[in-house]
Amino acid sequence: MRWLSLEDGHEMIDDWVRTERARVVHLDTPLAGKVASLVSADDALRGAELAALLQIDHLFHKRFDECSSGERQLVRIAHALSKSTGALVLIEPFRHLDRFRSEHLSMLLRRLTNFGVRIAYTDRAKERGVADRFIVAKTIASPRLDVIDVSYRHPLQPSYAVEHVSYEARGPGLTVCIGTNGSGKSTLLELIVKSLRPLYGKIKWAERPVYVPAELEYGPYPHSPKRRVDQLQAAFASEVSLLLLDEPTVGLTELERRDFERALSEKAETAHIMCATHEEQLINLADRIICLSNGMLVFDGDRSEYMKRSALWSHMSSSS
Repeated sequence: MRWLSLEDGHEMIDDWVRTERARVVHLDTPLAGKVASLVSADDALRGAELAALLQIDHLFHKRFDECSSGERQLVRIAHALSKSTGALVLIEPFRHLDRFRSEHLSMLLRRLTNFGVRIAYTDRAKERGVADRFIVAKTIASPRLDVIDVSYRHPLQPSYAVEHVSYEARGPGLTVCIGTNGSGKSTLLELIVKSLRPLYGKIKWAERPVYVPAELEYGPYPHSPKRRVDQLQAAFASEVSLLLLDEPTVGLTELERRDFERALSEKAETAHIMCATHEEQLINLADRIICLSNGMLVFDGDRSEYMKRSALWSHMSSSS
């Protein structure tokens, strides 16, 4: 398995595609339909094996648009692998994945190379890049948010994506929302911004929040070469008192992430920011942490309390 750097443009990709006669797979392409049909339509046995290897067989009954951003990424990879057994270039396969799914996918892709599948990939998070300095505007209004016993279930799904979640914010600060892929983080942010309507409970805010979605293709600036940077710059430049950022570091290089962290801390001095993420460094910056599991709130407290109580955090921080 080979990483193809994009620091010097697409020359490495073009050379590898020519040499290996590889197919380039863009993993930001929206899919439609049931996960089962996307993965198993051409070959039911191969689809079942890929689903087992990627641990997505429990998603077969879901529609693609009902999956979380991380789940969608795994479905896209399974869909691509179901179409080809030759050489592939996967464009950003690890984006949206939590640490453990990312490690599992890396292991799986290496294993597939042992069976003759030649795989290369891009990963913008590994690129050093050029720093874009974010400009941060101060917020004047006092932030206020009330999430009152909110529950939501996707249509025709038996289980809740978010169940009996309550959250209150008064004043500025940075809250980091964590949880594995499919835990309900993105759904909660969509409920707060009111792009989804809860089945039960209420959501109240003083002014409409600024929302940056996880999926780059659904946000503004569709033709920008640095689409995520432009989306985040617009959020930081806003004087709105409530910001909802869903996996904001996806698509950022190393230097872009560093300046994003600076700007995030600066903005959180005057605005209230809720940030859904898998990034350990953003946990280090948080004033408050909430953790979701299967749609339920299992932790809500400050960073020091989370670090004391979480065995998972102890493992992650010691092994990084």
